[in-house]
Amino acid sequence: MKVVKGLSSAVLLTLLLGSASAVYAEETPEYLLGELVVTATRTPVEEFKANANISVVTRDTIEKNHYSNVQDALRVIPGVTIAGYGNTGEVYSSNSLILNGSDKVVVLIDGVRANINGSSSTYGKMATSELSNMDSIERIEVLKSSASTLYGADAAGGVINIITRKATENGVSTKLAAATGSYGKERYNLTHRGNVDGFYWDLALQKKISGNFKDGWNREIPEHLNSENNMLKIGKKFDDNADINVTYQTYKADYLRPTGGWNVVASNKANNQFNTGSKDNSKLNIVYTQKMSDKVTNQLALYRNKHVSDEITWKNPGKTNATTQPYIYHYSSMGFSDQVTVKADDKHTLVGGFEWYKDKVDNYMTSASSKYSDKSTTNKAIYINDEFALTDTWSLSYGVRYNDDSNYGSKWLPSIVLGNTPNDKLNYYLGFKKFFVAPYPSQLYGQYGTPDLNPETGSAFEGGVNYRFDPTFVSSVHVFRRNMKDTINYDSGTKKYLNSGEEVATGFDVQVRKAFDSHLSTNVGYTYTYIKPTAPNKNPNSDGRVPRSAWNIGVSYDLEKFSANLAARGTIAKQGGFAKTYGDNTSAEASSYHTYWVFDLGMNYKPSKVINIYAKCNNVFDRLYTEQRACLLPETGTSWYSAPGRNFEVGVEYTF
Repeated sequence: MKVVKGLSSAVLLTLLLGSASAVYAEETPEYLLGELVVTATRTPVEEFKANANISVVTRDTIEKNHYSNVQDALRVIPGVTIAGYGNTGEVYSSNSLILNGSDKVVVLIDGVRANINGSSSTYGKMATSELSNMDSIERIEVLKSSASTLYGADAAGGVINIITRKATENGVSTKLAAATGSYGKERYNLTHRGNVDGFYWDLALQKKISGNFKDGWNREIPEHLNSENNMLKIGKKFDDNADINVTYQTYKADYLRPTGGWNVVASNKANNQFNTGSKDNSKLNIVYTQKMSDKVTNQLALYRNKHVSDEITWKNPGKTNATTQPYIYHYSSMGFSDQVTVKADDKHTLVGGFEWYKDKVDNYMTSASSKYSDKSTTNKAIYINDEFALTDTWSLSYGVRYNDDSNYGSKWLPSIVLGNTPNDKLNYYLGFKKFFVAPYPSQLYGQYGTPDLNPETGSAFEGGVNYRFDPTFVSSVHVFRRNMKDTINYDSGTKKYLNSGEEVATGFDVQVRKAFDSHLSTNVGYTYTYIKPTAPNKNPNSDGRVPRSAWNIGVSYDLEKFSANLAARGTIAKQGGFAKTYGDNTSAEASSYHTYWVFDLGMNYKPSKVINIYAKCNNVFDRLYTEQRACLLPETGTSWYSAPGRNFEVGVEYTF
């Protein structure tokens, strides 16, 4: 009944917005979902016709909302689950990043792989929480679909493609920005970009500081951050035939955070511990694109990613029996890819290529008995995909990847998607895809590792419908079903990672977008996800990590000098983790923490073309909530990963 009610609410909202469209007709914008995207098929295609569940966070959206990092930008997208441990994901290495109920996500920067699969805690997640310099990002494309054929055997849940900025027109510009806010927040940015006769560059520097924060009950949680996030891109475009660019990103931070959450009951506070740590990470991409002819384009990419994190847990801090426990997480990855795109004729567009990458654990330690080093995995793959125009309206995308993992052998991973766009109002598609996810080194060799784990394998069915009521009003419905065998989960009984059987995940989302006129626009998204428990002592939806239902609602109002944006996130029926093991988490009191709404409000004022002043209020109604699994109630003394309460930020930007 809850599913039917949620779907009925979304349909009713669609009808209401549709009736309202007859009232507002002045100065309407261009087609919604008309932007070109590249992530769905590795070739440019109109978002409406992509035959995939794909969403875009545009540069305009980034500028108006002043997101603190990529993860904050992803929160507004239906089907994306971000489970943070505190005020910022930058002081933790394991914020959950989940697409369509799966954390097997491939993160790209300009189409180049950014994952470092050294540990489950760095699998795609670090790349988004530490990309906090939003001035360097042009847009973010999110593909909520198994995409192993085109992007890697492990892309079971989907792909996030972070596309950095590049000056395309002659000229030079500089922007200075500063912000301050709650919890001792300070942020300083310097951006300098330009293009002179085909030589272009983009320099984005950032400094961030923040301190302890307070949750919705005004309780102070210890958390400090002092970080620098910088990017330099330089490149040269040779007429319209070739382009080469080098992008180098660094992230450095010193931080403090509570260990294992924070006990809020006075009698348990003596058990509270702290982690202090530092990070020194970098990413280097070199991309060369050559247009061989009117029909053939080749792109060669080389990359190297490095993650260095060192932590110390302070037990019984301030006492005479204080002890420390060091943690070391040093990972690296390097690889290259070569992709050829051939527009064979008016009916066929072929994309094929070769990939090679090596993930390495340079040094890992979580205890005196749990440490290892020099463990690596090499992946090689060849893939090909054909976009075949069957008729003027029907298209067939089919392809296959041959993937060879140095530890787990080779797999063939096919995919097929059939789509139809009979007119400019309707698009629908059906697809089938397979994937293969090898265990991470930490699951094999770490403190809770099991060396003889089997890889996770599976397949996914998906489908969707996009419909335009008019150029300013569009709705979408997407469904999926994913089956995965030999699912790897942590077993609290044996305290080991084990293959726990088959995981079956089903879900759908409904999205509605409406531009009433050139000033006022809205978007509404509803997502339903159900994942069967993989063990008797586990809860559904990955032991409570994924909400059963979620809402994303946004309202944007724009004038010439003023804009305002309201974003609301509703988490519905999120089951608490470990409830069946550690106590009752289904009481009426506990249920109030499983369903909650969070509202964020932002405003911009541009007194001139070169100055922008903005203000933000996050968690407007000061809601107490956690995005992590809530074991029992926060007042019982169980460790509680509180999210920030009401907080403010003001800033100014000057461009010249």
